[in-house]
Amino acid sequence: MPEYSSFPPFYDPSSLRVILTPSAFARQNLFFLQEAGHIRLVQSHGGTQRSSLDSFLIVQVAAGSGQLQYDGRVWPLHAGQCFWVDCRRPHGYRSADDDPWELRWVHFNGRSAPAFYKLFAAGGSPVFTPADTGAPARRLDAVLDLARRWDATAELEASAEVAALLAGILADRARGGSDTAPAAARLEQVRAYVIAHCTENFSLDELAARFYLSKYYLARSFKQRYGETILDCRLSARIDMAKQMLRYTDLTLGQIAAGCGFREQAYFTRRFRAAEGQTATDYRRAWRGKR
Repeated sequence: MPEYSSFPPFYDPSSLRVILTPSAFARQNLFFLQEAGHIRLVQSHGGTQRSSLDSFLIVQVAAGSGQLQYDGRVWPLHAGQCFWVDCRRPHGYRSADDDPWELRWVHFNGRSAPAFYKLFAAGGSPVFTPADTGAPARRLDAVLDLARRWDATAELEASAEVAALLAGILADRARGGSDTAPAAARLEQVRAYVIAHCTENFSLDELAARFYLSKYYLARSFKQRYGETILDCRLSARIDMAKQMLRYTDLTLGQIAAGCGFREQAYFTRRFRAAEGQTATDYRRAWRGKR
């Protein structure tokens, strides 16, 4: 794979950028790379301004400082911090004049990329500081190494590295997010309670009162942190319980529905099919096999 290393004079000669054209298979099925790089500035310049670019960009500031412009706001950036933006929207970033930066980055896309970004964006700021700043650095370096190699397996391996990078970022945000540590711990308690008491029909008001939280804050923060509503969380826990019963008991569907907190078997049947893409009876038959 050819490497583009002929940078302007304000880039250190060791800077590297690789531009890639994904295969048809990758476009349809993988997270695919569009560009990966690692640059060092010896002096600042006008920065980068773009919009309407069908791509997602993750950048880590390895050294130096600068700023990101996105969604009508400006975020300062310092060494160790990262940002993730949807490049279809106007964005810009530039190094500080007195503190030229070093960046690692990847431009990528894929059919599921918008959904992953939506989950990330629900947590607030596009700028984040990883709990382990070395984790994204290792992933980004691995992606760049694969882009430089680009043999028969590199496209598949690069997709896996991008997926791991995104999963790490989302998990990091879920553990800390934009909440303070005490608030995050409180939300963990709420989620644990919802799962443990999923067969009960408590209201949002009752749940908020139990944990001394505003119901509006609880509903909003829960969705931001976990990517699902409290009702969705309870429903998923009920479906999980139903699966256990379908596979490991001989209870009827009516008994299972009642045991999992569903008031009516017909409603349980609809919700199970919506969640699993098959009926509860078909699920039981497929997983238990012949006896």
